[in-house]
Amino acid sequence: MIWFHFHQPDNDKPKLAKRPSETASLRCSVDGSVDDGDTFRVKCDNREQKLRLCGIDAPEAKQPLGIESRDYLRSLIAKASNKVIVVEMDRDKYNRTVAEVLFDTPNGEQSVQEEMLKAGMAYHYKQYSGNCHNADVFDTAEEMGRSQKLGVWRLQGGGQRPWDYRKQNQS
Repeated sequence: MIWFHFHQPDNDKPKLAKRPSETASLRCSVDGSVDDGDTFRVKCDNREQKLRLCGIDAPEAKQPLGIESRDYLRSLIAKASNKVIVVEMDRDKYNRTVAEVLFDTPNGEQSVQEEMLKAGMAYHYKQYSGNCHNADVFDTAEEMGRSQKLGVWRLQGGGQRPWDYRKQNQS
């Protein structure tokens, strides 16, 4: 029997369109305060700030998979030894810093947003991803999670989107 080995390109991993470390970025530490799957606190240059991940929206805590999404974000941060790269984009109406966030891996920098989407732990929030350097990668990452029925994609119809949940439950 003869075995042939064919090298196939790593097509299941979207490549970042623009390496955020090539833009203005800060190396920050995460103090452990992760509110949900798209919001957490960092300390950059001795200044603490609340971050909102650019271009994604994770289930709210009271939604199905809300706690799991938060815990998955915690696990990504823990794998990065609580050190992240923050590329500030904007401020939102709650005065949070909207940012793309990356962490170092042995294979280079990896997008937190991309990992959340691939795991089905967040949705691509298209109406708020225009300023994100790598928004074009988010559709591909979300489709990977959807096609594998991971996270929210296990729920019927992909579950209720967080933006619809907030609108329905606003006081």
